[in-house]
Amino acid sequence: MQRQDNIITFGSAVPHQKNISLDANGRRVSSECRNLVIKAIPKLMNDLFENLDDSLYEMANKSDNNALQNVYFDSMRELRKQRAGIDRAFTQELLSIYDRYWQTGEIHINQPTLDELSRDSEMSLVENDDLEESLAITNMVSKSESRFTRELYAMGQRFAYVMGGGNINEQIAQRSPLEPGVVCNAFQFAMSNVPVELPVKLVVYKLFDRHVMHYIGGLYDEVNLLLGRAGVIPKLTPKVRRNPIAPSMRGDAGESYLASDSSYVSTSPPSAYPESQMSSSGSEVQAEVFATLQQLLGTRRASSGSSMLTSSLMLTTPNGNIPVVDTGELLGALSAIQQSNVVMLPQGKRIDRTLTPEEMRTRLVTDLKIAKDGQLTRSLGDADNDTIDVISMLFEFILDDYSLPDAMKALISRLQIPMLKVAIIDKSFFSEKVHPARRLLNSLAQAAVGWNDTGDRVNDTLYTKIESTIKRILNEFHDDPELFAELNDEFSKWWEKEQRGAQIAEKRTNQITRGKEQLKSAKQIVSEELNTRLRTQKLVPQAVMSILEDGWKDALLLIYLREGDQSQDWTEALEIVDRLLWSVQPKSEYGERQQLLRGIPELLRNVRERLNSISFDQHKMARLFKELQNCHIQVLRGGDGSQMNTSGTQPVSQYEIHFPDSQLTSDDNSQLMEMADEAISDTDEFSKMATELEPGMWLEMADGASKVRVKLSWKSKVTDTYIFVNRKGMKAMELTSAGVAKQLREGKAKTVEVSSTPIMDRALDAMLSALKNTDASSASA
Repeated sequence: MQRQDNIITFGSAVPHQKNISLDANGRRVSSECRNLVIKAIPKLMNDLFENLDDSLYEMANKSDNNALQNVYFDSMRELRKQRAGIDRAFTQELLSIYDRYWQTGEIHINQPTLDELSRDSEMSLVENDDLEESLAITNMVSKSESRFTRELYAMGQRFAYVMGGGNINEQIAQRSPLEPGVVCNAFQFAMSNVPVELPVKLVVYKLFDRHVMHYIGGLYDEVNLLLGRAGVIPKLTPKVRRNPIAPSMRGDAGESYLASDSSYVSTSPPSAYPESQMSSSGSEVQAEVFATLQQLLGTRRASSGSSMLTSSLMLTTPNGNIPVVDTGELLGALSAIQQSNVVMLPQGKRIDRTLTPEEMRTRLVTDLKIAKDGQLTRSLGDADNDTIDVISMLFEFILDDYSLPDAMKALISRLQIPMLKVAIIDKSFFSEKVHPARRLLNSLAQAAVGWNDTGDRVNDTLYTKIESTIKRILNEFHDDPELFAELNDEFSKWWEKEQRGAQIAEKRTNQITRGKEQLKSAKQIVSEELNTRLRTQKLVPQAVMSILEDGWKDALLLIYLREGDQSQDWTEALEIVDRLLWSVQPKSEYGERQQLLRGIPELLRNVRERLNSISFDQHKMARLFKELQNCHIQVLRGGDGSQMNTSGTQPVSQYEIHFPDSQLTSDDNSQLMEMADEAISDTDEFSKMATELEPGMWLEMADGASKVRVKLSWKSKVTDTYIFVNRKGMKAMELTSAGVAKQLREGKAKTVEVSSTPIMDRALDAMLSALKNTDASSASA
């Protein structure tokens, strides 16, 4: 496979910068991290090669024939010979990218996205083998990035901190020279010159995923540990999950050899980076968002005189001090409400009613015995009170988001109490975008966008998957946020599989539609070419009309579909039509008749060859040729071949070449029947909206009393056809742009704004904006 490097730079972070100068501490820690890589990679690769022979031997045993067996055995021997070279090329490539990163801020990798691979496949820009290999690498990268999101985030932040001399540039922090894309592409480069078949390479990639990428998180842990000990944002993550350690990297006690080997623990003093700089980029930054929210909430309370808890329940605050509810007691009360939500979540039943913030606050007041006779007897701590208000507002914004179907809002609303508990336990929930609880909420909301309520929720795979995920949280979550990370990994893998199936189905749907449209367009072009020539004639013998109608149009159609209208065959086939029509017209001049006489044998031979190419009926051909012969004899005698009374003639004005109706029709298995899309002459805002719709955009359509969501998958520039699919990639409906405009105009269709910004981020932004507006209004008053 040809290798092409994509140069990934960091935009304004390092504009046209040729060299990055690290300070002494930066050079020291980057060198120590490099040593970790040098020590870890060979051990991981050793695990791969130790298992390679067994895997190839097993594949050989399962082979159906001796030739395939020999391929696996020959590859086994070849890979043994190439092992040292693969190891060396892989390590050198990885270290070369690592070193270049610290020198220039650039990362050179070849990592196409799934969308790019799909586009290249459709346009035939890559060979099948290259595509399959690229897919294997891309899927491996995607899986590893999902698995190690937190570790990669921490490593990116710390590397950017080192490169910035104590300041973090977020653009730089988004990439890392040890990220899965770099590691996988370095290995692909090492395998590029190994002479083995694709099936063998795919086995090697699978083992690389299992024995190297699965355990690469251990290396990430050690890099983060080393940087933390060197004073590089040591408090970036208050709780870090330890990744599994490869067998070859374990010490006697089971810990990583890297952690126990003093020669690879940082020798940098703890104060290598000033504590003041560290804290400003670490824990204080994590609290910044929550502090802003608290300040804005304080302004809001100052204007209203109470918190949302007291104001919504119309409670009065007595004079003097009252006892404060302990945070542990509050968490216990929230856990009790959380458990009651499990009871309210029956399997597959409709739960369209959400637990409102007022209901949650009423439960808290009752369970914690906060009030008596309408007056507060106990109070919540300021931080806990603020957290309750913030989460309540967040979920109000989330449940107002139009991109979520109502039934999915009801499901996701059950996460309000668990999310509140997470926020009370860990304030970084508000500022850390990769917090596992936020990631899970974002994943569920993103998957729910295209969901349709078919009425059978028990057998609805997406609904039951989201429901089971939420049930596990309600049943199992106490105080460890790692449950969210586990469930997010599980749900993301399931959703990725669903998406792959949907992409395949959608691609097949579009290919079928494109094929139908291409055929329809080809038929129209063939008909027009023939009819244009017939319109120049007054009368045409029935024999000629039969040849053109029953056979020649199909021959032309085949040529057009195979070779196009610029091909020599297409030009010659049309020339034969011109000669055929000329041959049956009157010839008053002797020279013309002689020309016809000389040309008849070649003309008949050409006609016969073309008709034979489409397996034209031989008996019918013989009859038509006999009639054509009589026409030619009449013309050679100076008469009019078109008026031969063999089988009659047809006035061209009453008879034209045509194909059976080739209109695109809706699939009988479509979720919706094709809607009426009669032409609408009005050119208004709705027509403009329909024209500006792009593939990938979602619409919500009225289907009787219910609503369905469909995605615009493809729009034709030739026939103005819009193909819509459901979330599974199956065709749901087919309309013209006029039909879409009609639905929009009548209020039967609405666009569904699907933002690339995760729903949690959108809710936070909206809440901050609302609170700032409240603050501004209070100030102006």
